[in-house]
Amino acid sequence: MYFPALQQYVFSRRIFDSELHGIVHWRQVEFNGMLLAKETGADMEVVRLFALFHDSKRADDGIDREHGERGAEFAKACFEEQRFNITQEQFEKLYHACKFHTIEHRSGDITIDTCYDADRLDLGRVQIKLDPNKMATAFGAKVAQQSLKEGVKPDKMRAWLEKY
Repeated sequence: MYFPALQQYVFSRRIFDSELHGIVHWRQVEFNGMLLAKETGADMEVVRLFALFHDSKRADDGIDREHGERGAEFAKACFEEQRFNITQEQFEKLYHACKFHTIEHRSGDITIDTCYDADRLDLGRVQIKLDPNKMATAFGAKVAQQSLKEGVKPDKMRAWLEKY
C-alpha cells in the first residue's frame, strides 16, 4: 500500500475542512498509534488506517455523533475498491475502531483499544488533559498518568509525546 496516496485520496474526500479534526490531527493520531503499538503489540497497519479514516467524514467540529459510522463506511468502500490491502480480520478491527471510537471506552481487543488511545492522546489540541481512567490500554493509561505527573499542559502534549 502506498500510504501517502491513500492519505491524499481520503483527505480529498472529506466533507468538512476541519482545523481540529483534519490532517494535522490524523498525522498525530498515526504518530500516537505507532508509539502505543510498539508497546501494546497492536496491528500497526490497522492503527495507521484508523488514523486516516476515524474523522474523515466529520460534518463539523461539534458533537457529530454519526461521524465514526460514516468514517467506517468510507473505509469499507475503500477496502472493497481495494484502495488498501489488508485481511478481512484486520478490516473488521478497523471498521469497529472507526465506528465506535467516540462511543466505546474499551473493546477488549488490543488493536482496537490502541486506536482509541491514539486518538485520545491528542485531546490536548482541544485543551483537555488526559485522564488515565479513560484510556483503553494499560500503556495509554501509563502515558496519561506520566503527563499528569509531569504537569504537561494540554497545548504542549504533542511536543511532549515526541520525546516520550
